[in-house]
Amino acid sequence: MDKLRKNISFGEILIKNFINLDKNEKEMVRRWRNNNSIRKWCYQDHIISSNEQKKFLKNLEEDNNNFYWLIKKKNEYIGVISINRVDLENGNAYLGIYSQPNLKGAGKILMGCIKKIAFDIAQLHTLKLEVIEDNKSALNFYERSGFKKEGKLKDFIFKNGKYKDVVIMGLVKKNDN
Repeated sequence: MDKLRKNISFGEILIKNFINLDKNEKEMVRRWRNNNSIRKWCYQDHIISSNEQKKFLKNLEEDNNNFYWLIKKKNEYIGVISINRVDLENGNAYLGIYSQPNLKGAGKILMGCIKKIAFDIAQLHTLKLEVIEDNKSALNFYERSGFKKEGKLKDFIFKNGKYKDVVIMGLVKKNDN
């Protein structure tokens, strides 16, 4: 698991583990996550306080199942990726991803980073994800990225006064990942 806690560089990309973020980067990530364009699609959609974030980051230092990274290309911060519920024995994990609010076209870079970490570094066999049914742009993006719909969690999330389904998608490692 130590390899997943280290910062990773390839080409112009820096993949910086959350446990290695400086004070300004931590606050930037918190602001992004609290932005309504991101928050509205998260299971936990409340505003995250600085104290709540501090506890979360502290817990990541000992967590062997959940890893988060800030992605930077050249001098521009691109977004955040994560692999969660990591199960090395069975070779699977769930991904999380969001770009800097108002930044367009970052998805391909972020997805490339998460595939590199999951398949090349962690040596996982499959990545899963969950996405709220009415997040059409995310569903389309994941399909374009090679993910296939595998199932649905019926009435899984309560948002805006009603229950919503969550779509489960997956990607199995191929030789060309």
